[in-house]
Amino acid sequence: MVELMKRTVVAVLSILACTAAFMPAPDLVAQETTFTGDWAGVLALPDGREIELIFKVAAGDDGALSTTLDVPGQGAAGIACTETSVDGKELHISGCEIPGGGGYDGTLNDEGGLSGQFNQAGMQFALDLAPAEDTE
Repeated sequence: MVELMKRTVVAVLSILACTAAFMPAPDLVAQETTFTGDWAGVLALPDGREIELIFKVAAGDDGALSTTLDVPGQGAAGIACTETSVDGKELHISGCEIPGGGGYDGTLNDEGGLSGQFNQAGMQFALDLAPAEDTE
């Protein structure tokens, strides 16, 4: 009887091991994080003004990311940003060609948006971004 139980346990463990070997890891099952597309948010300045910012992140043929910045309220579009990188759920944009230089550092949140900081000329401002539907 004990021998039968041992063989049954070994058989069950073998089946579980084989099943686990063919199941993708949880991280591989999750949808791959992508930051390409338009990300829009409203920057609240200390003086009470609000400025809409739209970061347009694109992937080149080689997979490298690039970003431009639009500031519709100021009539600015296509402002080049020299560096765009991703580290897990974090997006880093820098070298935006605005007075004093600028960029954005954000982390993908549970709602599918980005929570982060806009920086310009050494100052930082909280800025949350959401995927933009149509910013043409």
